[in-house]
Amino acid sequence: MAVLQINNIHKSFSGETLLKNLSFSIDEKDKIGLVGLNGAGKTTLVKILLEEEHHDTDEETKIQGTISKKGGLKIGYLSQNFDLNKENRVFDELMSVFSHLKKDYERIQELNERLAVDINNFDEIMEELARLSTRYEQEEGYSVEYKVKQILTGLNFPENLWKNVIGDLSGGQQSRIALGKILLEEPELLILDEPTNHLDLNAIEWLEKFLKDYNKAFILISHDRYFLDNVINKVFELERKTINIYRGNFTDYTIQKEAYLTGAIKSYEKEQDKIKKTEEFIRRYKAGVKSKQARGREKILDRMEKMDDPVVSIRKMKLKFQVENVSTDRVVKIRNLSKSFDGQEIFRDVNMEVYRGDRIGLIGKNGVGKSTILRIINSLENKDSGEILWGERIKIGYYDQKHEGLNEDATVIEELLNNYPLSEEQARSICGGFLFSEDDAFKKIKTLSGGEKARVALMRLIMDKPNFLILDEPTNHLDIYSREILESALEEYDGTLIVVSHDRHFLESVVNKIYEITKDGSTLFKGDYEAYKSNSEVNEKDTQGNIDYEEQKKIKNRIGSLERKGQKLEEGIEGLELEKSILEERYHEAGKINNLETLMDIQKELDLIDDKITKTMEEWEAVQEELSEISE
Repeated sequence: MAVLQINNIHKSFSGETLLKNLSFSIDEKDKIGLVGLNGAGKTTLVKILLEEEHHDTDEETKIQGTISKKGGLKIGYLSQNFDLNKENRVFDELMSVFSHLKKDYERIQELNERLAVDINNFDEIMEELARLSTRYEQEEGYSVEYKVKQILTGLNFPENLWKNVIGDLSGGQQSRIALGKILLEEPELLILDEPTNHLDLNAIEWLEKFLKDYNKAFILISHDRYFLDNVINKVFELERKTINIYRGNFTDYTIQKEAYLTGAIKSYEKEQDKIKKTEEFIRRYKAGVKSKQARGREKILDRMEKMDDPVVSIRKMKLKFQVENVSTDRVVKIRNLSKSFDGQEIFRDVNMEVYRGDRIGLIGKNGVGKSTILRIINSLENKDSGEILWGERIKIGYYDQKHEGLNEDATVIEELLNNYPLSEEQARSICGGFLFSEDDAFKKIKTLSGGEKARVALMRLIMDKPNFLILDEPTNHLDIYSREILESALEEYDGTLIVVSHDRHFLESVVNKIYEITKDGSTLFKGDYEAYKSNSEVNEKDTQGNIDYEEQKKIKNRIGSLERKGQKLEEGIEGLELEKSILEERYHEAGKINNLETLMDIQKELDLIDDKITKTMEEWEAVQEELSEISE
């Protein structure tokens, strides 16, 4: 069943058509990936669906498109500009999703108290109490705190920040709170714009599972190909002002798109050949004995609805990393590196060895210090302890995810001219290769978008010709096409690479070793991201991270103990739920005969059971969290 139906939607800006004749439907359990080039109209389409933007009448056909929605359709939208109450505490902000249930609960308590004193209105009170209690139970009011804790834990939001004020959090942390809030709302149509931004790998995988299990429709705008592959079952592609629909995940879409293009190109070439021959006939015979036939063919040609060229010409940046000098075999050795901020230890005993040609990915939870390690290696941050032993002839090229190395007050072309011995003509040519043509080259860097700043940073990297690339989240702000170009350039790179990234497709394509960073050290895994995840290969672990037999035995015993405890707690919750349902039956029976004393007694028992269920759930959650930490 469709929750939303679009028919013949049009949209223009300043006389330029952006969307033309869009028609599609979204069914109840559709999991849709919305893709398209930057500027194709993805954001505009979302705004139209949200009724934040009006659609237009088609000037040619005078058709006014229609948007039909299921009655009472609730749409939830996570944009890059999220709306939070900055004065709320984290936990309270998420709990605000259930403010209606809180009111119900308070009213239920009030009605229970009235039952003891207001005998005259007993039937009326009981009727309202039954209605509110039923609604409260149907919406699982007694487990809302548990749901909030699950979301915060799944998004790897530290428990020590749950009571912090929203306004004191970083932008990335606020983004996670906004995501958690909209997931708790469980709208019938969920629209997520780049939801994996600011999430670490564990949180991304948790979100994948959440969306796989989500039994309602969602639209996902993302440049994360791995994520798209794992969660969607349809692709809506905006291209040439219209929408093309493909069934399957992102990989299925690319295969189908290629097959479609192959057939479309043949049809287009065949039509072009026909047009060319017709034009040649008209030109040759327009003034001769076959002029009547020529004029007839000319009319047919004029009326003919011609195909657009199916090949969309995409401007792509020209990216090729070159190495000026070859380094020694061992590039750098890191021993027992540790770092603290404001007296709080971030990591300790990090050990790494980097050899020429290594392509190393650093992974780990948010806040564990991956970017800090890169900054220490690059001498932009001081270490607390440990050694960094360098090889010879090392030339570093550092990509900072915040682009702090760029001069915000300079223009794009000045960033080149001020740092490299180039003529203006040479600088213009390089800018053009990174899609800064004509006036774009004279934009100030502080006015650029995140994707444009990323291109400037990459432009500087290729000019430096480093033999050791240190990249911190290089795919952030890049679209799918630019990510593919960066991957190809790094695959051909002859130097050494260390990269921090949450883009699993990128890691799988580029790295051949992975160091997992935790607060207690580093562990080396040989192979790409898939090898790391599946453990299909024999992974060599850093000797500093090895655990002796006795320690392994202790961990194994602890895991067994926790699993048994978790099972026992689950059984306890089931028993409490059964006991609660029996009490609820007795409560309703007592209500039928107006037995006030019994009602009050049962309500007290119900309150006690609800407290027990909540406490048992919290204990079960703590067990699961400890199990998760040990497994890591």
